[in-house]
Amino acid sequence: MLGLAPRSAGLIANPGAIVSPWAEGSLSTVVWSDVIGADVEKPLTRTEAMQSPGFRKARDLLCGTAMRFPLIALQGDTPLSDADQPTWLYRTDGGVSPQMRMAWTVDDLLFYGSSLWQVTRGTDGKILDAERLPWEWWDVTPAGAILVQGKPVPARDVIYFPSHTDPLLTSAATAIRTARSVDESVARRAASPVPVMEIHETGNGDMPITMDEAKELVKTYNTARRDPEGATVFTPAAYELKPHGANADSGALVEGRNASRLDAANHTGVPASMLEGSSAGASLTYVTTEGKRSEFLEYGVTPWLTTVEARLSMDDVVPRGTRVAFDLAALYTPNPSATGAERQD
Repeated sequence: MLGLAPRSAGLIANPGAIVSPWAEGSLSTVVWSDVIGADVEKPLTRTEAMQSPGFRKARDLLCGTAMRFPLIALQGDTPLSDADQPTWLYRTDGGVSPQMRMAWTVDDLLFYGSSLWQVTRGTDGKILDAERLPWEWWDVTPAGAILVQGKPVPARDVIYFPSHTDPLLTSAATAIRTARSVDESVARRAASPVPVMEIHETGNGDMPITMDEAKELVKTYNTARRDPEGATVFTPAAYELKPHGANADSGALVEGRNASRLDAANHTGVPASMLEGSSAGASLTYVTTEGKRSEFLEYGVTPWLTTVEARLSMDDVVPRGTRVAFDLAALYTPNPSATGAERQD
């Protein structure tokens, strides 16, 4: 980790390489069916969940929205002066921006149900810097002690964020696996599509044609269809054209894919219409853009923002009487700044 060696005092060792935020640790690679038995399903991973388009889009909407808004410190409803604003709210000493820190914090809460920040404090105990720790670096013991890379750390050196709801990897495991099964079925259908046109031999000819003759017949038909006059074809008496294109693959598992998006919406709180899903064919006709936006902000992203705000407003993070909140002014300003909410650096 960058810039944290003096405070870590050996408790949080640098693994020697940049760890991607997408990494899930070595435990996720264990195939449980090989260890316990073929009938035991291995734990669901974030990587698998992100392969479902509906859950991926829900994640991107929630995390992408949360990272837009800067954090500010307030006393009551009055923001502290610029000089009194804690610098760690809007800047970091490491290579990860505050926006990315927030995006991956919400990602942790969404998929795993908790997140952890490592903090640097001054001699007066106030936080000087904060950095999200990758999920695979830390753990919590049954007794509630926090371990970072297997070693216990003092509570004052970290901020533990509990989620307000169950993690997706457990509560939505069935829905995620079902969505993936539907997608795999569509992929199999795409790999072996139903033929658009079948040239059916009726048996009215003198004798059945050979395989080579059949291939040549198909080739000749396809060539004729590409001709400028190909809109009209002639069918000999021994053959019949059977079209399958109208319903061959145009609706392949559409209802199943739509249901998967509805499941993603129900599990994440994101409006189904924002995931391109609908509970009824005509229901989207009367959903306005502003209505979708309001529903998403009120019932989708706000619970996650409130979870973060509540934790950062506790007395072990900011002084008593001070609270931390997201600056949502850009949402409610009639003519917002072209550069968004004011930020410091």
